[in-house]
Amino acid sequence: MATGTTWRWAGALGRLAAAVLLAALPGFFAATDNALAQAGSVGGVVGKTGKSQSGSDEAPSAAPDSRTRREPRPARAAPTSSCGKMPGNWAWFNGVTAVISADGTAKAGAHTATWTCSNDSVVMHWSHGYTDRLRLSQDGTHLEGTNGFITVTGNKR
Repeated sequence: MATGTTWRWAGALGRLAAAVLLAALPGFFAATDNALAQAGSVGGVVGKTGKSQSGSDEAPSAAPDSRTRREPRPARAAPTSSCGKMPGNWAWFNGVTAVISADGTAKAGAHTATWTCSNDSVVMHWSHGYTDRLRLSQDGTHLEGTNGFITVTGNKR
């Protein structure tokens, strides 16, 4: 008799375990579905699809509220470049006078250079091998920059 009682208890425990497992199974699949949902997803559509958030059946107005319209900003004048003021005689940082010509060439003592200017940025390639990268002042009277080794300056005479 002890054997029959044991089997009855084992059967009852097995049925109880199966019932608990079956009850937990839908929750497991629901958790899996939520984990696979796309971030920010809130699920399907509930209720009437033409309804606005406030509950009215009216579609929202296509025209924005006039209070939120911005007036167009006035166009800003583009900053003018001083590059046209480059040609002339310049007192160079080393005491030499550099003669900068409008044709994109320059001469300072025994050395010659080619130069370009764009938006007040001047690049001068000298015959001695140095390249000066300079900034031209807005009034076109001062140059300052570097050749990679020293600070280079020039003042228009």
